[in-house]
Amino acid sequence: MNHDLAIRGCGVTADPARSATLPGWTYTDPAFFERERQAIHYRSWHYAGALGELAAPGDYVTARILDQSVIVLRDKQGELRGFYNVCQHRAHELLRGRGQVTLITCPYHAWSYGTDGHFRAARGSRQLADFLPDDFALKPVKVEVFADHFVFFNLDLEAVSLSEQAAGLADELRQDVVGFDDLVVTPGQPSGPMQANWKVAVDNYLECYHCSVAHPALGDLLDMRHFRMKVADCWMSHKVDLRRENNAAYPVAPDAPVRQAQFWWLWPTTTFNVLPGSVDLSVFSFLPTGVGSTLQIGQCFSLPGSVPDEARHRYRNGLLTDEDVGLCESVQRGLSSRGYSAGRLVCGAGGDDISEAAVHRFQLMVSQATGLL
Repeated sequence: MNHDLAIRGCGVTADPARSATLPGWTYTDPAFFERERQAIHYRSWHYAGALGELAAPGDYVTARILDQSVIVLRDKQGELRGFYNVCQHRAHELLRGRGQVTLITCPYHAWSYGTDGHFRAARGSRQLADFLPDDFALKPVKVEVFADHFVFFNLDLEAVSLSEQAAGLADELRQDVVGFDDLVVTPGQPSGPMQANWKVAVDNYLECYHCSVAHPALGDLLDMRHFRMKVADCWMSHKVDLRRENNAAYPVAPDAPVRQAQFWWLWPTTTFNVLPGSVDLSVFSFLPTGVGSTLQIGQCFSLPGSVPDEARHRYRNGLLTDEDVGLCESVQRGLSSRGYSAGRLVCGAGGDDISEAAVHRFQLMVSQATGLL
């Protein structure tokens, strides 16, 4: 197969009203997936966890993007730090999940590191010729707290700060999400696999052109006549008002404080989500696990002491997710068809509810980052 991008071509253009979609091969080609790995995923900001999980010295979370696992923790001086999650001895992973440590100790040969990443001790190391402890410190990754609640990491130590890249998003979250300042993370990380390229999942998230067709219960919950879209440089938002309290998705109490669905996407893999009802925010990521597979994984936030809305939870993480997974997996199969090469985006025709302008922005960013344009 010829992987020369100039030969294979791309019909994405800067003008959304005239742009084609990304060609099908960009969703199925292992060589292009490797290009994305280096050009996008290893150089972008990814969600690690909630700031509330890192309140005390030694608190840590682990996260990953593709084959790169990282540790984000609060050191003994109270500073947030990020490191590659790999022992400098013989490459065993150091920590798993979430927790608290006073010393990072490898479970393989017990090499140990401080919470500042400095090498501390290893049996036999003092007798080694020319052994320099500073050479075996953990390798850093960049970390940033975003919008007071969320911790992100970036493998690129020279990356522009997330607050600068996503200018305006943090302010919009603070302004629009009911109870935002008081949100606390709730236990658990709902997750599920999808047999589709990560871009298929993002494409699907970025438009509601399909909503009235493929999500009938959502169409009963939300009034698509009042659908509003905002497309910024590296983020976008969808907002749509509650249609009726008694609907096919889940019941919404007459005095529920949240009367609008709100969805934000942040380049390249992170989403923030609000559905009508009690105060609740979910953060989900579409993490690529292979050229044709993606892991959806998230965290939920609510007010302290609040009672979970089980009906909304079942709809969001059950029926709605199942519908989207089915759509994305069908698209992935279709992208391999010899009968498909590329499509045409619907932009500038009709209202925001059928616009694919945000899909265009995402696909343009992919094209630019990977050298297609």
